[in-house]
Amino acid sequence: MKVRITNVSSNACELTPKAIKHKSSGYEFYLFQSDAIISLPGGISEVKYGDCILYGENDLVEIKASGEPLECSLISYKSADCKKFLSDIDFEISKIYRPIQTYFVDSILVKVNKEYKSKDLHFDKALSIHIQEMLLKVSRFVRQDFVLSLPDHAQKLRELRTEVHENFPKRWTIENMSQIMGLSASRFASLYKQIFNISPTEDLIRTRIDQSKKMLSATKVSIKKVSAACGFESVHYFHRAFKKRIGLTPKHFQNKMLTNQGSVPVDQNKQSLDSMSLTSDFSGTLEIINGEIVFHGNDSDWSKFLGYSAEHLNDKPFMNLISDDDLDKAKGAVNSIVNGKNVFNVNLSLISKNGDSLPINFSAISRGNSIFWFVKSELVIIS
Repeated sequence: MKVRITNVSSNACELTPKAIKHKSSGYEFYLFQSDAIISLPGGISEVKYGDCILYGENDLVEIKASGEPLECSLISYKSADCKKFLSDIDFEISKIYRPIQTYFVDSILVKVNKEYKSKDLHFDKALSIHIQEMLLKVSRFVRQDFVLSLPDHAQKLRELRTEVHENFPKRWTIENMSQIMGLSASRFASLYKQIFNISPTEDLIRTRIDQSKKMLSATKVSIKKVSAACGFESVHYFHRAFKKRIGLTPKHFQNKMLTNQGSVPVDQNKQSLDSMSLTSDFSGTLEIINGEIVFHGNDSDWSKFLGYSAEHLNDKPFMNLISDDDLDKAKGAVNSIVNGKNVFNVNLSLISKNGDSLPINFSAISRGNSIFWFVKSELVIIS
């Protein structure tokens, strides 16, 4: 059933005064991280670390610390239809519960607080889901046998992974993730790799890069802002991590995506050399020798792309690189260039030294006595 939630507040692992005494205005759920004495309708009871209790509306909440400062996690909320849900899962009000595991509570409280503060679309439904999840898990772990619960690492890791993916900008480390799991760093990393076929560090980096790709594809936001928003420790590290996995720098990827989406003007008559250079993967100059066009690349990446040495490419006619299927199209482009005309966005396939077909988007612009060429690789980018 759906439980409507309003007026939520929460905190995780908070130190409070030695005593709490008030009448609840709604439902209040406490998870204790220190020993305490509480008053219940049947008398005084002692609670230990890991115990929890849910107070109902207008219940007297009276808690006293047992020597140490009182430490507990709390969530309070109002709901007009929570009683039916509690009845369905046999969850009693003002009863001490001793679940064998409570690792999930604090992460759920953080989600609840975040949803309530942001009030994004459907936040009320998200709040309901989180709170019901918490109460269901408490109910489950109260009834679950401790011995049977021991091999629960896989489920706990899946929940932690979800938490990391949802909060990817956070400063996650192997150490704090392994502490959440209650495992050594080496044991945690080994189990994570075994279950998800990827290391926790690489998984986090890919999640951040996936998010950065979405941001870079949507707007001309600065690379520095994207880096910070996605949780990278520096722009330099973001640049290296992105290029290693995507094959392009963040700026190059952004320009490529925005151009493809029409966010960068593509008026062919007004194309500048700078704008073409920014939106291309490779560039250089052309030389016409005896009616043949020869590429001169301006960096080693072009040589690596085709598999030839730079010296070899300097003497290799452009038409000798074209696949048989695109010869007629390429001849038309060459004729235009020889006759002093600019060429824009011609889709061709080049043949690399090892025989691979390399789809490209080719442009050439004349400026004075020089001809500049630009190539966008149309190979599929695999993330």
